[in-house]
Amino acid sequence: MNRAYRNYVDEVKSEVAALVYSEGDGASFEDKYTEYGIEILDSIGKTDGARVLSFVHPNSRGGIDWKINGYCLRDSFKDDNSKSYFETLDMFITYYDSNSYDYNITSADFTKTLNQLKRFLNGAFKRHIDYIDKSNSELNELLKIIGGQSKLFDRVNVHFLLNGSYNQKNEKFNLKGLEDLNVTVQIWDIPRFFKINESNSTREPIEIEFSEFLDNNEKGIQCLKVPSIDDLYECYLSIIPGEVLASLYKEYSNELLESNVRAFLGQAGKFNKGIRDTIREKPQMFLPYNNGITATANHVETEIINKELIITKLNDFQIVNGGQTTASLYHTQKKYKDADLSNISVQMKLTVIKDIDKKNEEVPNIARYANSQNKVTELDLSSNNPYFVQVESLSRKKYVINPENRNQSLLWYFERVKGQYRESINKLTPSMQKKFKEQNPTKTKFVKSDIAKYINLWEQKPFMVARGAQKNFIDYTKGINELVKKNKLPGENFYKKLISNAIIFKTIDKLFGRKNVNAIGDTNLKSYTVAYTMSYFHFLTENRFDLWKLYDEQILNDKLINCFKNLLVFVYTHLTQNAVNTLISEYAKRETSWKKLKEEKYDLNFDILKEYLISSEEALARKKQKEVNVDDKIESNLYVISEIKKLGLKFWDGLKVYIKENPSKDIDYFRLLELIKKVKENRNLADRDISFGKKVLKFISNNEQFVTEIKNMSDLKEKEFVDIKAIYDRFKMADSETWKKALAIGEQTKIFSYQELSNIKYVQKCIMNNKQVREGSLLKCFESFKKVKKFGIKV
Repeated sequence: MNRAYRNYVDEVKSEVAALVYSEGDGASFEDKYTEYGIEILDSIGKTDGARVLSFVHPNSRGGIDWKINGYCLRDSFKDDNSKSYFETLDMFITYYDSNSYDYNITSADFTKTLNQLKRFLNGAFKRHIDYIDKSNSELNELLKIIGGQSKLFDRVNVHFLLNGSYNQKNEKFNLKGLEDLNVTVQIWDIPRFFKINESNSTREPIEIEFSEFLDNNEKGIQCLKVPSIDDLYECYLSIIPGEVLASLYKEYSNELLESNVRAFLGQAGKFNKGIRDTIREKPQMFLPYNNGITATANHVETEIINKELIITKLNDFQIVNGGQTTASLYHTQKKYKDADLSNISVQMKLTVIKDIDKKNEEVPNIARYANSQNKVTELDLSSNNPYFVQVESLSRKKYVINPENRNQSLLWYFERVKGQYRESINKLTPSMQKKFKEQNPTKTKFVKSDIAKYINLWEQKPFMVARGAQKNFIDYTKGINELVKKNKLPGENFYKKLISNAIIFKTIDKLFGRKNVNAIGDTNLKSYTVAYTMSYFHFLTENRFDLWKLYDEQILNDKLINCFKNLLVFVYTHLTQNAVNTLISEYAKRETSWKKLKEEKYDLNFDILKEYLISSEEALARKKQKEVNVDDKIESNLYVISEIKKLGLKFWDGLKVYIKENPSKDIDYFRLLELIKKVKENRNLADRDISFGKKVLKFISNNEQFVTEIKNMSDLKEKEFVDIKAIYDRFKMADSETWKKALAIGEQTKIFSYQELSNIKYVQKCIMNNKQVREGSLLKCFESFKKVKKFGIKV
């Protein structure tokens, strides 16, 4: 066992011990190890939003009938009747030895543990488990979905977690009566987790052995190797059977498409319907009709068989273009009995990047330039830019007032990846879909090109916006790429500016009117007129309009709307009168046209704007103001936790009574009970608790008059509030010497228990490496430091 591996094992042991210690009485090492494993698998894309659900059902002999440790339902898909179902079921089973991390699990113990989950799956799929108490609502809901979907699942992944080692490979099994449903068992032991940790990878590479997907004892697929002209890559051209491609998608689902820049668009679009119809009606014409797939790999293995070059194995196989083709082959075969893939062939261009360091740079370029029926634009390729990842995160957290119902809050949903909004809905149950749409209405959805448009209009560049979404976006990204290089990501100030400008744009756009209804002019000129009007307004007000005020109110009053309408008519008239002997669409693209509008004299009614204008000094201060990084997961979450705890036990205990008597669309009663239980027991709050807590905080800010009434509904006595954020800030300021002295004194005097030491080391590591830290761990660490205060060590 090398030093790196030993250090990793010690780190895992310490972190799991710290998790248990910070959670307090009742916490299970097995559950916390499951939580630890799920976080890793989520980070590398092996699951998506999985959660711990620990349940053991005894048998009549006092042993275990069946057992589960966690689950995840994912890869939602719609059928022809627009009914949603989950393609993938992830189940977790954990074997945890509390005495050691240095053991090899016996085959008997492995089989015994796996059989416990097999019995659960067998009972769940056949709806035999109908005896669970109603109080276990989550488990009952899971059983309902599994039993309801049954054979509709495409794949079941069993993730076997253990804190030791197991030398066997992953395996598969079938359930009696469900032979068509393949269940794959993936074994995640400490050595495998260590390997992932050492590679620092965002996913675990897919290895393809073609012999496993081909009939007639074939070893691989025939290919033509392109003569090498560059040391950077190798290129192969081949024809891959449609059945093989569909089987690969069935096995790996969206893991195959990770480097693809778009989500699967479904079969509602024109292109995918065409693929479906070709498969069913003219399978022999699929090759000439379809452009095929473009793929990449890290390594390829070939053999010469009967004088032909055969690809036998691929490492880190990814489809970067042709994801629609791949998924359509599989789904068409599954949905239509008459679909025969045996006569379908798909051309594949495979690029093997030899220089691993160059791979992340070149794969997006391959996706950019590869031919595709669904054009991949610059907008698609920027999806993973940290700038837009940050905006997405802000859009999922920044609740705003609903101007049409001030008792309700909603979100502006940023669709960073095409199809993301729809996919988010498809993953939910019908009742949850309704809530999602209420909280994320389509009218507040925006995309990357919208960000470029709103901000460039604020920056008074309507001529650039008039050049079209693509060119405007490219212009905009030049600036943000420079910000990313300097690690200057958007924060609260930017987000307020963005959303307020979205409100202004949408208001002006609506004011222009619709064709043949109430339009102020030619609707073909609408986009140019709206763009110029918005920038002209910011020019006339010297960018002093109070965007912060508009963000809070989320609506423009009638006087302002009338002001914008008059300005809109003026700008429309100006454009139509000045675009002489040229198309207005071309005229609007010129910077000189914008300069000409700025030279016009327009009498803006500043009396109407008085309450909405800030001073020049304030405008300049806001421009220079450093972004508040509200999306820093550590500081942001701890701030919310502090705000939740600050409200006190009486408030939370009273709130459950209040909400039961006065149901709110914003606050789910059962989620509230879950949060209250954790607050009362002083347990760590998970991300979903924090997210829900934000909704409650928003609800409170809109109903402050009821806070006293809510507290009076509880008979509990108040407990002293501890500001967790303040404690974190104090630890942040402690230098490495302070930590070193505290640990040294603790070890010398035996003042700390082993778990306390583990917890202190865990907190130190999190803070030093700027990683997420559990609030329970922070509080326990703070109490531990009180013990060494007499030695002159304090934070």
